[in-house]
Amino acid sequence: MKLVVRDDDTCGFTRVDELEKCYSGICNDVPVSLSVTPFRIPGNDRNLPPALAGNMGVFPLHENTELVDYLRTGVQQGQIDIAMHGYHHLRHNGLPEYFGGSDLEQKTAEGRVYLEELTGTRVLTFVPPNNSISLDALPSVVGAGMNIIHIPSILGRALRKKRIPAVHYLMGYLWHRTVRRHQYPYILDFGDHREVAYHTAGPRSHRKNLFEELRYCHGQDGVFVLATHYHAFDRQTMDGEPVRKLLFDLLDAAGGMPGVSFVGVNSIW
Repeated sequence: MKLVVRDDDTCGFTRVDELEKCYSGICNDVPVSLSVTPFRIPGNDRNLPPALAGNMGVFPLHENTELVDYLRTGVQQGQIDIAMHGYHHLRHNGLPEYFGGSDLEQKTAEGRVYLEELTGTRVLTFVPPNNSISLDALPSVVGAGMNIIHIPSILGRALRKKRIPAVHYLMGYLWHRTVRRHQYPYILDFGDHREVAYHTAGPRSHRKNLFEELRYCHGQDGVFVLATHYHAFDRQTMDGEPVRKLLFDLLDAAGGMPGVSFVGVNSIW
């Protein structure tokens, strides 16, 4: 089984010490895949630092030179991998960016090139803001040459262009989801792009459910993407424990399982 740690929301106002506080103890053994927003607009996101609430200014990643140096060094040392996490990460009329945003084709292509130039690595992965992307917005990501950590709808767009292998995926997907009642543990290959499901370690998580999904995915020799947020590490899960503890306990458990590889997100495709 391959296991990816995916952390969302790194952007122009993220402080290096915030990331180091979360991950300095594991980066030598577990690469952390940071989902980065290139031109963040804070807006009214509920997870903002209080001083930025309602701010509609743009925070370009390149202006945070300390963070850029940290990302480049981490990439070079194999401790950090980079995914793209939207363009502005701003809601439009209450909708997530990749539902209500405009000019997504141009922005997505531009954002990928921008991140690659800043971080010195190829960016092959897109993580939708708010874990939401419409089937209308999907071509903007595919056209920019990225794969997606999210499965918008297995039946959407007639199995993504009606490819025969996709029918096979549909049967397997339904088997795992409806019969076994677990997340689909493998990568879906639609020819022009790939998609994979994820699991969340956050305030709404239950320890029992997350560990059951880990054991199931390991038994299937699948790909387990564990999604979290650095700004949520000290918040409580549904079981009343810090998100940090749940995350690290799960990583410890995975490390004790045979055949588990901790990898960066761009290597799974």
